[in-house]
Amino acid sequence: MPRCGAFWRWSCNFMKTIVFIDGKNFYSGWRDSASGQRLDFVRLSNWLVKQAGGSVLVGAHYYTGIDMGEEGANSKLPSFLSMLERQRGFFVHRFAHKAVTERCESCGTTLRFNREKEVDTTMVADMLRLAAVNAYEILVLVSGDADHAPAVEGARQLGKIAHIATWGGSGLAPRLRRVAFDHIDLLDGLSSFVQKESEPAERIIEHDASAQDAIDLVFMRELAEAQSYFGTGFVGLNYFLTRWKADGFDFGFEEKRRSLERLVEDEAVEIYEVDGKEALRVRP
Repeated sequence: MPRCGAFWRWSCNFMKTIVFIDGKNFYSGWRDSASGQRLDFVRLSNWLVKQAGGSVLVGAHYYTGIDMGEEGANSKLPSFLSMLERQRGFFVHRFAHKAVTERCESCGTTLRFNREKEVDTTMVADMLRLAAVNAYEILVLVSGDADHAPAVEGARQLGKIAHIATWGGSGLAPRLRRVAFDHIDLLDGLSSFVQKESEPAERIIEHDASAQDAIDLVFMRELAEAQSYFGTGFVGLNYFLTRWKADGFDFGFEEKRRSLERLVEDEAVEIYEVDGKEALRVRP
């Protein structure tokens, strides 16, 4: 007997959509084809869901390698990732770069570069794992890398609709295009998710965002949270800098100390003393 009730009709059209973003591939295309224009990632994910024929976003997963050395610690990428994972529906997956050194047999030159193979293999595994448990009906892979073709083909064989998305087809491997249901050109929707100059600055997400400003914003947010958590509002200075734990508040001690100095100088945070102990609070 056919089930034709209102709930059944609704559930049949409820297409869960998941987005997987290859960070390195996405970033190079954004820089070269979109001239590095500032993006609103929430609008971007909603646009992708609509283009793929989905009805709800169940997750946007961003995968990238990061440099764990001194250079990486001072780069702007960590602040971008921290801001991105606070956007609605976004999850960030970080992997340490693996330094590789090879010597050219012809000229004798020593070549040093970073390898991100773990990013690709983890993305493939996650796409297939989530497809197997019916976590989604529609997959949108933002990448043109041929290494992802087995995952797209596997998801399709599990009954999923798998799209790929790139910036104008740049770097799109023919093998990947052959196994995908369709290709989505991000340039077609750029006007829909580019960040407008008149919009609030805190909505802007980009690799070129000020790393220190991003840390300051997180510092203020977590200090306000700590004051609320402790009923008296008393937050010990040393405790907050060394022991307070929260998502996105995993900066080093010196980064937190520099942020505190900036915020005190700007009169956004106040350091005061109670019974001989230093405490801090957000200024009214």
